[in-house]
Amino acid sequence: MPSMEELGLREGRKFLWLIVAATAVCLLLVPLAQWLQPSGESDLVTGAQGPFPATFGAEAPVAPEHVMRRKTGERVLVHGLSVESTTDGARAVNLRTGKEYWRYERQDESSVAMSFDVSERTVVIAYREALVGVDLRTGKRLWREDLGDGEAFRGVSLGAGQALTEVPGAVRAFDERDGRSLWTAKTPKSCPEVGIYDVYALPDHVSAVPVLCNVASLDTDAEQYYLLLGVDNRTGKALWQRRISHPRGAVRGDADTLAAPKPDTDDSPAVQLLDMSREGATPRADLDTTAWNPVGAGSGTVLLATDAQGDGNHDTVLRAYDTEDGRLAWRLKAPPGQEYGSGVIADGRVYLVRQPLLTKADAGRPVRDAELLVLDAGTGRTLHTLRLPAMTVPADDVSFMKLDVHQVTDGALSLSWRELWTDEQLIITD
Repeated sequence: MPSMEELGLREGRKFLWLIVAATAVCLLLVPLAQWLQPSGESDLVTGAQGPFPATFGAEAPVAPEHVMRRKTGERVLVHGLSVESTTDGARAVNLRTGKEYWRYERQDESSVAMSFDVSERTVVIAYREALVGVDLRTGKRLWREDLGDGEAFRGVSLGAGQALTEVPGAVRAFDERDGRSLWTAKTPKSCPEVGIYDVYALPDHVSAVPVLCNVASLDTDAEQYYLLLGVDNRTGKALWQRRISHPRGAVRGDADTLAAPKPDTDDSPAVQLLDMSREGATPRADLDTTAWNPVGAGSGTVLLATDAQGDGNHDTVLRAYDTEDGRLAWRLKAPPGQEYGSGVIADGRVYLVRQPLLTKADAGRPVRDAELLVLDAGTGRTLHTLRLPAMTVPADDVSFMKLDVHQVTDGALSLSWRELWTDEQLIITD
């Protein structure tokens, strides 16, 4: 028969094993609890999965040759990551491996992610009732700002270290890192309901903010129009305002130049170069063009595309304009049977695709003769070409289907079929 001492020792060991087992169960349940906790009490935060991916380079690719194929939704390239929207938040994917690096999602079933924007350090997600700031490196939530439950779409744009969103009759700015409320810029009385499209950070502490006024004007008699607001991004003081055409038709030629058609001139291609500064957005020059179809801008160049046949379906001729004086800098015509997609201008180079003309018979077929071109932005001279791997033509209206370069940043570029969010995507690096 065991002694009392032996029985006590056995009971002690049992107790110790119970503690170890209970601890193990708790550790296993912590991740599960992130998914199962009641709405509003917790967010899903996976945290960073491994070391922060390094960038592919400090500037735009010089001779891009290495191709990675991905299938993703709406995405933004930054550092070595692709940041993508999800139904309830956002996730970051390691570009080198294609594996999820982190995921952040709200657990409140009533919260749906409406938009997001990304800087070099922060991802800010706009929900109908709140903004949430997430650290790019760790995927952890930095801050949340409740803005009240609205009925309209909520946008967010990052610039100059600030996150801008719309509120009734105003634009509000928050610090992108800690969510501090920085300023509120009121819109004119004729613009009580505002929608933000972008923010252009300018020198001398100025942000130029293109907005849509009267976003709900379909239910009222209010005029719907677009406005460019100049704001002191330290105080929110309104410096100036100027009516513009649709912001999606405006392109930024350099740090302080915006190229856009004149407002209310739908029947005329008159295009102005606007010099944006603390004093205002003043016309610098007019572009000598008979059509306005921008396919790239940057580094002091605005790139337009036209159809040599005149039917407007195919971008067969490129024309580059200097943003200093609006003069035609160079012209490039595609070989017979080919056309250009939209591109990006970065570090003095143009990145775009030259591809075969497509017809309805091409839907679902692979395109094997498309090339990535790298051109000198100042002269149009070809610096590099790369034959792209086969890309399957979507079963859409292929007459307008183009392969577009969407981003060039941190030593990488991305391209995919135009205006498709779940399409085949290529990431290309040097």
